[in-house]
Amino acid sequence: MPKPPLMGVPSRAATHQRVEKLPDVNQNPLWLRSLLFLQRGSSVVTFCLIGTTLAVYAWTVYTQQLWSREYRKLENLQREERQLTGANEVMKNQLAQQAESTGTGLVPPNPANTLFLPPAPQRSVAATPNNANSDPKPAPKMPLGY
Repeated sequence: MPKPPLMGVPSRAATHQRVEKLPDVNQNPLWLRSLLFLQRGSSVVTFCLIGTTLAVYAWTVYTQQLWSREYRKLENLQREERQLTGANEVMKNQLAQQAESTGTGLVPPNPANTLFLPPAPQRSVAATPNNANSDPKPAPKMPLGY
């Protein structure tokens, strides 16, 4: 069965009055718009502050861990230094005791046993043949003698 076409029923008001425009729902008062703007701005600032706080906290934790690791290394090196110093002193003591024993053939130093050597004659510096291209030896870092 076919449906009859829909037809609007005119109302009494439509024939006598003009249609008024409804107020815009997006139009908020100025004080409300300023509060919304303030809320958005404070959200952005809050987000930035939280990010900065987390970054500073992470950096603090990282540097604390790094400092702790390096401090443990320092303590280990100081302990090894004390052990080496102690071992060095023990060896010096053993050498001194061996030198004092009568079976070694060592005699205590005195001025009568001192040897004086005459100085070596001065030598002139001679040019080195075919070694001009070789690299000079670096100066030793430790003294050769006392």
